[in-house]
Amino acid sequence: MKRVISLIDMDCFYAQVEQRDNPSLWGQPVIVVQHSRQGIEGGILAVSYEARPFGVKRGMTVAEAKLKCPQISICHVPIGEYVDKADIQKYRDASAEVFRVLNNYDSQIIIEKASVDEAFLDLSAYTNQKLQELRENEGLEEFLQAAITYLPTTHLATGEDVKENEHLREDVLLEYIENARNCTENLLLLIAAVTVEQIRQQIHEETQFFCSAGVGNNKMMAKLVCARHKPRQQTLIPWFYVREILRLTPIGDVRGFGGKMGNRIQEMLNITLMGELLEVDISQLIETFPNQHEYLRSVAEGHCDEPVRPRKESSSIAVSKNFPGKLSIRSVLELKKWLDGLTKELAKRLATDQAENKRTAENLVYSLLTEDGKPQKTLKITSYHPDTLFEQIWAAMKGLNKTNATKNEDSGPWTPPILNISLSATRFQPGIPAQNRSIHEWLYEKKTRKSRRKAAIYDENDGREDVIFVEPPEKLKKPNPTPKSTGTDGDFIVLGSDSDDDVVQPKTDDNWIFVDGKKFSKMAWRHLPPDIKKHYQHRIALEEARALKSKTGGSRKRAGAHTDNAQKPKKPKSLESFFKKKKP
Repeated sequence: MKRVISLIDMDCFYAQVEQRDNPSLWGQPVIVVQHSRQGIEGGILAVSYEARPFGVKRGMTVAEAKLKCPQISICHVPIGEYVDKADIQKYRDASAEVFRVLNNYDSQIIIEKASVDEAFLDLSAYTNQKLQELRENEGLEEFLQAAITYLPTTHLATGEDVKENEHLREDVLLEYIENARNCTENLLLLIAAVTVEQIRQQIHEETQFFCSAGVGNNKMMAKLVCARHKPRQQTLIPWFYVREILRLTPIGDVRGFGGKMGNRIQEMLNITLMGELLEVDISQLIETFPNQHEYLRSVAEGHCDEPVRPRKESSSIAVSKNFPGKLSIRSVLELKKWLDGLTKELAKRLATDQAENKRTAENLVYSLLTEDGKPQKTLKITSYHPDTLFEQIWAAMKGLNKTNATKNEDSGPWTPPILNISLSATRFQPGIPAQNRSIHEWLYEKKTRKSRRKAAIYDENDGREDVIFVEPPEKLKKPNPTPKSTGTDGDFIVLGSDSDDDVVQPKTDDNWIFVDGKKFSKMAWRHLPPDIKKHYQHRIALEEARALKSKTGGSRKRAGAHTDNAQKPKKPKSLESFFKKKKP
C-alpha cells in the first residue's frame, strides 16, 4: 500500500504576516523588503500575490518595484535588537501559531516542519483508520456522494488541469470520486484531500493565514504539485497521473534537483525535463552516473521513499550576516562589534527555544567567509549567557587574524577581510542544565531594568530546578545585624518541599544555619527534604569535630554522638541524583 503524504505551504507568508499586522493591506499589493546596512534599502524578500500581476518579483530593488506598481505598499523586516541585521522573530512566532494547529489536529498525523512556512504531513495511518470506520459504519457511500462539497479548492493533477476552468475542475473531480469506489488507493487519497481542506480552513480561522497544499503518495510529488494552483488552492496527484506530470516538469522544479545535481544532469545528458530521463539510453545513463543511474530513473518514474520525520523544532539555530564588497570587515574592533551583536541575537533565540522546547544545544559552530577561504570550528557550549558565548568564540577566533602589524589581539586591522559571519547552535539534547539557566537572568534584567536584584545563582553541584537564591523578603529581614558568615551575605535558599519538623535541628546562630559556606534561614531549613537534611547534619557534625580537635590540641577523642556506629548517618545521596529523581 502506498503512503499518503501532503505538503502544506503558506502563501507568501511574510507578506501575510504584514497584512495581518496592518489589516488595511489585505487584498493590496505588498512587498516585504529585507534590511540592509547603513540605511540602504534592501532587496525584496517577499511579494504578495496581488503585486505579482504587475511584474514585481523577488530580488528587485524597491525603486524597480515602484516603477512597475506605483501603489505598492512597502513593509520592512524589523532590525535586530542587538545587531544591525534583519530580525525575523515575528515571522517565527506567526509560524508557531500555524504549527500549533497542525500538531493538535490529530495525533495519528505525523508532522515534519520543513521550514518556517512549510510542513509535510504523513496521513497514512489516519486515512486508513477513517476508511475502515466508513466501511464498518456503512458511511462510505454517503461520503462519496458528498465528497465534492468538501473539496472547494481541490484540483486533480492530470496534466491538463492547468488549462481547466471551475466547471471542468468539478467534472474531473466527480469522475475521480466515482472511479475511487473500487480503488482503495484512490479512496485514501480522497480522504486525505478532504482532511487537508479542513486543516487549511482551520489554519485560516485560527491565524487568518491562507495556505496551499499538495496531496500525493510521497514527499516529492506532494511538493511538486503544491505550487501548481497557488494561492489558496490544493492539488491532488493520483499515482496514475504521476508520469504524465513529470514528463513535462523541468528538472530544476523537482525537490532535490534545483541545485548542482539538477544542473549536472541537464549539462551532461543535454536534457531539461524529468520525462526525458526515461528516454536516455540506459548504457549512457550508467556511464554518466554509474552510482546514481538507478536512483535517477526511479525519481523520473515518480518514486520517493524519504519518510516524513516527526520534527517540530529546527535541528539547528543560526544567525549570520553578510558583508559584501566594500562592506567587508577589516578591523578587529568592527569584528568584535558584530560578533557581540550576533552572539546576543543567538543567545536570545536559544533561550526562547530552551523555554519552549525544553532542550539545550551542545555545540556551537562558527564560520567566517573570507577572501582566503572559509575557516570554521565547532565549540562545546558551556553557557547560553551572551558574555560567556562571546568570550568562548572570540578566544577561538582571534588567532585567525593574519595581520602582523599589531601585537594586540583585541585591536588593529584584520586580515583577510571578512565577507560573512555565521554562528550555528546544533546537537540539541532534552533538558535544561543548571549552568545554562543564567541566560534567563540576562533576559529578565534586560526587560525589567529594575534596581532590585533578582539574580539566579546556582550551586554548581546542585542541578535542581526549584532551587533559587533570591533576595530575602523585607518581612524576614531582622533589624539587628546577622552574624558574620562565610556564605553570601543576604542570600538564603528556598526549596519547594513538604516540611519535616520531626528532624533534629542543628545548632544555629540567631535565625541562621551555617554549613559548607552556605547560610540557611530556619524557615528554609524546615523545608529541606530529609535526605538533604541528613547530608548537611553530617557536614555540620564534621565541622564541629574539626573545631573541637583544634581546641583540644589535636586530641583524637570524639563526642559520644559521633562514636556510635549505629547512629552514624548513612552516606547520603548526592543532591544531583535527588533532584533528577524529583523531576517529573
